[in-house]
Amino acid sequence: MEVEWKNRKRKREGKLSVPPLYTAEDAENCLELFEPMEYSELIQIDESITVRFNDAGHMLGSSIIEVWIKENDKTEKIVFTGDLGNNDIPLLASPTMIESADYLVMESTYGNRLHIRNDEKAELFLNIVYDTIRNGGNVVIPSFAVRKNTGNII
Repeated sequence: MEVEWKNRKRKREGKLSVPPLYTAEDAENCLELFEPMEYSELIQIDESITVRFNDAGHMLGSSIIEVWIKENDKTEKIVFTGDLGNNDIPLLASPTMIESADYLVMESTYGNRLHIRNDEKAELFLNIVYDTIRNGGNVVIPSFAVRKNTGNII
């Protein structure tokens, strides 16, 4: 879609179109290269690299990835993670606690915030909705969903 938009713009400018980086067929074909992995399973990539996926608790399937790299008889551990979930979320497991790492690479959008306790969230939400409606405002609740791949590329 992005290259279609770009090519319409290029055409208006009198420029030649550019090919897409990949097609829907390319995307569908790459699914053959994916392999499901279980959380906590040690996966030996080769004699120098081992990985393990752990539950990040952020959304279904999210992972914290531990990577052990052996080089010159020394092994170092790098941990990669994006968003981490909170504890006590009804549909999700709590994030796996990682004991140690030589290097940590993580996303930190909310790194400077303390989350409120889960038992306070419903009351806070209802108060905001009530105050907004009482003051004549509109309540907009953004949401998203992640769906299982049905084999159809959309």
